[in-house]
Amino acid sequence: MIAGNMVRATFASWHDRVITAFMLLAALTIVRAWFLDRHWAVAAWVALAAGTMIGIGAGRLVAARLAFHAFDGLLPADALNPLMRRRYMVVWHGVGLALLSLVTLIVRPSLLVVSVPAYLAGVLIVGLSGRLGMPGRIAGAIRPGWTVREWSHSPMAGILAATSLLLSLLPARSLGTNALVAVAGFEALLLALMLTGVDNATVRFMTIAGHPSRSIISHHAKGVATFLAVSVPGCWIILGPVAVGIVASVCAAILLLLTLRVLTYRLYAKRLADFLVSFLAGLLMLVAFSMPVVLPLIAIVLFGQLQRRGRAKTWLLA
Repeated sequence: MIAGNMVRATFASWHDRVITAFMLLAALTIVRAWFLDRHWAVAAWVALAAGTMIGIGAGRLVAARLAFHAFDGLLPADALNPLMRRRYMVVWHGVGLALLSLVTLIVRPSLLVVSVPAYLAGVLIVGLSGRLGMPGRIAGAIRPGWTVREWSHSPMAGILAATSLLLSLLPARSLGTNALVAVAGFEALLLALMLTGVDNATVRFMTIAGHPSRSIISHHAKGVATFLAVSVPGCWIILGPVAVGIVASVCAAILLLLTLRVLTYRLYAKRLADFLVSFLAGLLMLVAFSMPVVLPLIAIVLFGQLQRRGRAKTWLLA
């Protein structure tokens, strides 16, 4: 009922519904055209990455909603009941799987055997990251109060991620160029995203505590920066310049996304900030594909405007 009311409030007028339907149809058409023109192996790797990312996003969204209902919502008794929690997760992940399956059938039905397991793997990653504590040796070396997400921002996490990437890419030396690009890009994307989680509450607290944007970005980017510093020379030695270009490009894109999220979280509440991040990231990707020459100028103007507005929020409790 809550979700239905939210959808009706968001798309209250027929004008909003028509625009949304048109954008969805256009997006499906573009995605379908892209996937149909690619070799199945390349399309499968992309579907694997997309399914995993969607599963991780859905898992985090469901967990966040359960946490909200347990502490601030109107249904704390149900949200704290283990049976009801499992039922809530099963229902919403069932909806997510159904939507992903429908999109996959429209885009390229043969990828269904990849996208569905990838979604489940992403959900499993979120579940394990929420349940597993830090290993004893690592937990003793860090200060109390750190979570898995906070530890993922540390240089040690970047070193471990880079080592995992290099070890997993050792067998890829015998693959062709296209397969090598797909494997290196997918693994680098997954590991970099795991190292760049951004918590809205942390960003807001650091903002009102007087930390400037560069300090907050540096705090969140230590892990992925170390990952980049270790993986790039390792990929050059093991696989050559092609893999280096892919890994470096992925890390650069993730760092830009991290910067965009931090600058946006300094200004807006989480829901609106996430929407703006999705919109602005999509806009930058569109410019990168259609007019790459003007991408640096647009990025500088966009990030400069967010930084200027965010500077005025420092020390403020608004």
